[in-house]
Amino acid sequence: MHHKRKQGAISMNVMIVDDEVLTRTNVKYILEAEIPAYTGTTSYMLCGEAGSGAEALEKLPVCRPDIVLSDMRMPGMNGLELCETLHKQYPHIQFIALSNYDDYEYVRGTLQNGAVDYLLKHHLYAKELSEALDKARERICGGGVPLSQLSGNNTAALRREFLLHLLTGFYTDSQEVDSRIRTLELPLASSRILPIAMCLDDYRSDSLRNNDLTNYSIINIVSEILSDQKNGVICYAEQGNYAILLSFAHTFSENAVSSVIHAALTRIRTCMSRFLNLSVSFSIGVLCPSFQQLPEAFQAVSEQLQNRFYQQPGGIVESFAPNAQADIFNYFNEEKENTLTFLVLAGDAAGVQEEIDDLFGYIRNARPPLPMAQMLFTDLLGVLNRICKQQALDMRDIYTDDVLPEKHLGEMSSLSSVHNWFSALFARLCAALQARTAHPVSIYVKQATSYIHAHFCEDISLASAAHEVNVTNVYLSRLFKQELGIGFNEYLMQVRIKRAQLLLQQGKLSLRQIAECCGFQDYTYFLKVFKKQSGVTPKEYQRSCLCNSPQ
Repeated sequence: MHHKRKQGAISMNVMIVDDEVLTRTNVKYILEAEIPAYTGTTSYMLCGEAGSGAEALEKLPVCRPDIVLSDMRMPGMNGLELCETLHKQYPHIQFIALSNYDDYEYVRGTLQNGAVDYLLKHHLYAKELSEALDKARERICGGGVPLSQLSGNNTAALRREFLLHLLTGFYTDSQEVDSRIRTLELPLASSRILPIAMCLDDYRSDSLRNNDLTNYSIINIVSEILSDQKNGVICYAEQGNYAILLSFAHTFSENAVSSVIHAALTRIRTCMSRFLNLSVSFSIGVLCPSFQQLPEAFQAVSEQLQNRFYQQPGGIVESFAPNAQADIFNYFNEEKENTLTFLVLAGDAAGVQEEIDDLFGYIRNARPPLPMAQMLFTDLLGVLNRICKQQALDMRDIYTDDVLPEKHLGEMSSLSSVHNWFSALFARLCAALQARTAHPVSIYVKQATSYIHAHFCEDISLASAAHEVNVTNVYLSRLFKQELGIGFNEYLMQVRIKRAQLLLQQGKLSLRQIAECCGFQDYTYFLKVFKKQSGVTPKEYQRSCLCNSPQ
């Protein structure tokens, strides 16, 4: 079935610019074969091809295109730079952007420089390309495109197109803006507009990327909420980010404005969680007297939204400057790494979790620049990987999937998600080490060993441990020998000596101080036990550690 176009229309010259030959071939086929079949006419003629923006500019005098179809991401001069150059030097040439990415920055840049449309390559068909070319034709022949003659897309697509134009500074005429608002039946005024940026906190997860149904549901739910207030609209911007515009043309009380904003965001947050199981964060902009201030205001809230990493998901992102002076590397130093390693090897899962919690609490309070925090996360992964290697553990038991841990880190949008991820990793690490002990352990032995790890530096004994777990001394001693193969005191000495070895490696305390820190009341007895279990004296052990450490 043909989509008939008026007969006798002037033929337009079209240039295709893309660094990928296959893409140029596909667009050329649509232009020369599919569009004529769809429209029943040949109104657009290919006049030239180019593999880069620079090559396109060189060919302009010869090819003389009326319309340029250009990819956005190309080596050398990219599509955005080509669009800017054409807008300044060849304003009569109409520009249509092609891209694999629904990237707001490219949309914003091209539309600000007069682009006719922004088309996604994976959704490029004869109908979509024909409609975009027709819009370019109307600009060339008539100057401006009446809403009644825009593309045949549904109302939602037309509204999004208008709102993106509004947010990117495309419009300057208030009468034109008011006219389009009326035609599209948007519950919005062109004055006293407040922009809000909204994002999905877990957008980078595989279940949300490229999920059209999720995006459709979000738009519908938020639109319904805003329609109740009759003063707001929403549109999709890019990669899990949305723009919400609230107008307060007849509301001048700050308390009333604040109340409307709070009510809307609370309902949106609740509905996203209840109906879609999604968490969303917001960044609230300033009230713009006119639509002309919207582009700058929305850009500001979009940038502010990037600061949400240090805030709890599902909230309103506050403005703050990252602390470039945060001394996180001196905080998570060699001593901290050694302490964490010792606790893991000692099987003290509670102590490991406490160390993880302390570290992430410090990061949240310090708020270093994100690259600095990511370097520390890499160091923490290094500690975990070294333990796995030294203990000959299968890392698949720790990471549980085939995704590189660095990729997981890159996909996490909040400090809380990173914190939870590392907590789970170290919990699995402790469990894997504990599982290698072939002996089944009763609840009494588990409680007693936990008691030892928590109080080994104190004057504890078999009697105090038995009292703690509510059994007799004889019964607890028998359980240790049956289940662990060693007696209570031997197990206690192993924990104390492991701690002493760690402190000797750090080299910050004297031998007497180390003995006291590890629960030895008798210094001579400490020296005797250490040599018996380690095979060398404490001084010899420390000397060997210093010789083997990197300079």
